[in-house]
This record gives sequence, C-alpha cells and structure tokens, in this order.
Amino acid sequence: MIRTNEFTSTAEKVSNFLNGELERHEDFWRLEKKRAVKWQHNATSYINLSLDLYVSFSSLRDKEKAVNMAEVFLMPEEMPLFTKALIDHVIPFPTIYSQQLSKKRGMYCVRLTAQELPEEFAERLSAALDLLV
Repeated sequence: MIRTNEFTSTAEKVSNFLNGELERHEDFWRLEKKRAVKWQHNATSYINLSLDLYVSFSSLRDKEKAVNMAEVFLMPEEMPLFTKALIDHVIPFPTIYSQQLSKKRGMYCVRLTAQELPEEFAERLSAALDLLV
C-alpha cells in the first residue's frame, strides 16, 4: 500500500507542475494536453493553433529514478526559448538524457527522454513551457 501512495503522490506533483491530469496505465502514467498558440499568418491576420504535448513516466521501483518521456510541438520562433529554458534551469540535466528534433509542416517536434525523478523532469519541462505563454 505504501508503494501505491508514493506513486500517487508523484503523479500529483507531476500533474501540478504541468497543469494537467495524468492517466494511470498498467506500468506508466501519461498526460496529454493541448497548448493554444496564436500564430501570425501575415501582417494583418493571426491563426489560433492547438499544439500537442505528451508526457509519460514509468513506474518507480524502490524510489529509483523513472524513465520520463515528453513530446512537445513548437512553433519555429519558440524553439530557441524552449531550448534555452531547459539548459538554464536550476535542475541540471541527468546523466541519462536525450533529445531528438524533427520538423513537419513548419513546426518542430521535440522528444525528450530522461532517467530521473519525474518531479524534476516535470519541473524543468514546465518552466520551459511557461516561458512560451
């Protein structure tokens, strides 16, 4: 029972950082949400876009670090801000960290994977996303 409470407590902390609700699956938690973006189409018009954000983390074992993953869609002008915020965050990157970047239809997709406490991953990601608003 203690393990379930620890797992739920971690999920609550992650949910608070990312301002969204996590769904429990058999051996991982997952958050899916949309991020509203106002994109300037031309000098006189704007388009409202909805960009996806996916975050998940695996089950914790004996308070070990978890495998955390995020997939964030960004507008081209957001990419430098987002990357700088991740790098400059007070919580440094863990030893086991990877970042992949792809571009489709003029938008970037950043895939992050890190082996660390889910709260640390969520805090760093949340701070980077908050700069984009």
